[in-house]
Amino acid sequence: MFGRKSENILIIKTDGLAAFVAAEPVFEAIRQANPGAKISLLTEPRLQRVARAAPYFDQVAALPDFQVPEARKAFIRQLKSANFARVYDLSANEDAKKLYSSLGPFRPKWRSVDPAPKRKAKGAPEAALPDFSRFFAETGLAKPSRLPDFSWAGSARKDSANMQPAWFGIAGAFGLLLPSLDPSRRWPAANYAALARSMAKAHIMPVMAGGKELHGFGDEIAHEAPEIVDLSGKCDHLQLTALAQEAAFFVSDSAEEVCLVASIGCSGVVIRKASDPRAWLEGRHIVTLTTSDGLGEASAEFVWRTLDNMGLIPHEKSPRRAAAR
Repeated sequence: MFGRKSENILIIKTDGLAAFVAAEPVFEAIRQANPGAKISLLTEPRLQRVARAAPYFDQVAALPDFQVPEARKAFIRQLKSANFARVYDLSANEDAKKLYSSLGPFRPKWRSVDPAPKRKAKGAPEAALPDFSRFFAETGLAKPSRLPDFSWAGSARKDSANMQPAWFGIAGAFGLLLPSLDPSRRWPAANYAALARSMAKAHIMPVMAGGKELHGFGDEIAHEAPEIVDLSGKCDHLQLTALAQEAAFFVSDSAEEVCLVASIGCSGVVIRKASDPRAWLEGRHIVTLTTSDGLGEASAEFVWRTLDNMGLIPHEKSPRRAAAR
């Protein structure tokens, strides 16, 4: 049923960071079932670096821009020449459908998950994920029972300077602030700024991370809290895992980066509307603060007290607190 030593297997995972993190136990299940096979991963360009650090893949490639005909044709030729015995489509999105059609009638044996419902919000960690139930039944793979665990990303740090907090100008204790890309589901800049000021007074460096789209929001925070270190667009996902291993805590709202940070074992607080789902937080050392209306109802002072009650505030006379393991 499973891969022989000489087999080539392709995994497709091109549906975002949150879905990539959620599939980490599945990656391990595929590798364990095919210990001698050459396993290649096809993913998004922004996920390549963290994917290459994973122990599950022999090769990682990024999906090309299918809007460029020559790039698409060259990529399909490459896929056909690789002679994949099987394809595990863990996305079942439009990208995967295009690949399926492009490979023609003589495509490899194809096993796909059931597609996810339409995403409700850009970058949200609870954006609907594919359904793996039928996939496990058809492939015979053992369904994983554990949560995603990216602790292996730490081995990729080695002595690389750009994987150290000092690379970003971070010194001493620090906490991660992870705002959402969606303004309607984002804790207000004034609240993040007030929290950043409390952190700075306690000698904890406030560090904001996320996509480059957050530059303007970072400027709003910096206007009221110049102490903040804004890494939006400057920190890739592998570097974020390294920061999460060292951070005292995180504070976020609906940022998909929460999934990655939590998979490292970093603890913290998430601020959300009571109507938003939060099943993705189960099993983590995370406190969720819910508001009935606007997220601004959750004051920075209350978030700070919550972090302190969780034992996550490193005090000056105490040794530096690492992420909870």
